[in-house]
Amino acid sequence: KNIKTFYDIALVKRNIAVNILLMCLMTSLLFAQKNIEKPEKRHIKHPFLAANSVLGVVYVGSMTALYQTWYRDYAFKHFHFFNDVPEWKGMDKLGHATTSWWAAQWLYTSQQSLGLESDNLALRSTIIPLCFMTTIEVFDGFSSGWGFSLGDLAANFAGAGLFYTQQHFFNHQRLLLKYSYHQTNYSSQRPEILGKTKVERMLKDYNGQSYWLSIPIKQDGWFCLSMGYNASGMLGGRDNIWSNQGIIYDYSKVERFSTWSMSFDIDLLKLPIKGKFWKTFASTLRWIKIPAPTLQWSKSNNLKLIPIYF
Repeated sequence: KNIKTFYDIALVKRNIAVNILLMCLMTSLLFAQKNIEKPEKRHIKHPFLAANSVLGVVYVGSMTALYQTWYRDYAFKHFHFFNDVPEWKGMDKLGHATTSWWAAQWLYTSQQSLGLESDNLALRSTIIPLCFMTTIEVFDGFSSGWGFSLGDLAANFAGAGLFYTQQHFFNHQRLLLKYSYHQTNYSSQRPEILGKTKVERMLKDYNGQSYWLSIPIKQDGWFCLSMGYNASGMLGGRDNIWSNQGIIYDYSKVERFSTWSMSFDIDLLKLPIKGKFWKTFASTLRWIKIPAPTLQWSKSNNLKLIPIYF
């Protein structure tokens, strides 16, 4: 139980570090490309080669930084797999898919705003986050603290694939992956896992998170119908029993259950507001589901209407 508790805490902290580094990586890539892909000003003979060389340098540098700050403290062993699909009732996998989709669409929109148009813009915006996320899974596979998760890999490809398929065939995103959060009481029962502060709880407490699929009611419209999923009653990845400093905590009577929701949403990027700054701002916050009246169903609470659900 002590090992499992350590793993739960370390995994949540690692996921937070990964998300922060992913944002820093993509921002670095954008400005690197912006400075390279201006051959008429800088007289670069091979701007494509130069831009991709910069991408490679930034990528290798970010991976080295990740290793030094996170994986160095854990012993490396032979490559191995770890099955974490049954954990957290699928909430972390939805988080992986949503993050990958968001990263790809943000990178695509940001490059457009910077004037970095190209025929392979959608493909490049998909591959860069996938390479980053897949490298992390490989690191996990050699780390004694984790293992290579096929579930995480599949979720990453699902989210990035959703972006690329829509951008390639429709030239815009018809299906949007979203996130929302409301505070729960579970974090006070196990703050080391589910968060001690409000910001930590938004990132760690899967009980308060919801993941949504938002679909515009009209094609290219900004008003969306949204279907959501969340899970509650989770004090650990697989069960509600753990130990801390020799004391066993048994919350197995707390029911772990899933909830399905239907609500409304807004696609910020489709609002009739012009400007490069707005496009980048809207794509940055595009993954957040707005609070709205919500119809929910679960086996525990049956059908209920929530006037404003976060």
